[in-house]
Amino acid sequence: MAEYTEEQKAGFLAKKEAVLARMKELLEKVATGDITGDESTELAGIFEGGVLGLDATLGVKYVSFAPELVVELTVTRDHVQPWGVTNGGVYASLGESAGSFAGFIAAAGKGNVMGVTNSTNFLRPSMPGDVIRSTAHPVHTGRTSQLWRIDHVNAATGKLLATTELRTVVSPVQ
Repeated sequence: MAEYTEEQKAGFLAKKEAVLARMKELLEKVATGDITGDESTELAGIFEGGVLGLDATLGVKYVSFAPELVVELTVTRDHVQPWGVTNGGVYASLGESAGSFAGFIAAAGKGNVMGVTNSTNFLRPSMPGDVIRSTAHPVHTGRTSQLWRIDHVNAATGKLLATTELRTVVSPVQ
């Protein structure tokens, strides 16, 4: 495991704070509907830069932030079960990412949004090479709790692959 100097750690943390501050600024624009196309592209670029650990590991791409949050993932051999179909955990993770992030936007950045229940139903298989497009739809966006339905479709065929129901809690930013 790599060891980092205190200077390297401080530099990393400063960069992270600057990126998170810009991300929050852009997300507030999404919440108010004032984001421009260039800013939306910038926001998508922040996420492609690996700010979010599991999303970066899986290869999740943030495609759209408004009016609905849309993420995509191209299925690779790393995402499949031994018999070649996409592991259900990929869909659950996509649902958690899309729903939690959409919830953060719906809360206008005024709270941390965390999933508390994730129920994913699998309808059709996908395989390496398929692109899964996951769209978060609000069912209930309350002040302290939210409910999201995330539809996972095959981007090429438009066929529904899975659905996720995600309940989140909104906790105040400390």
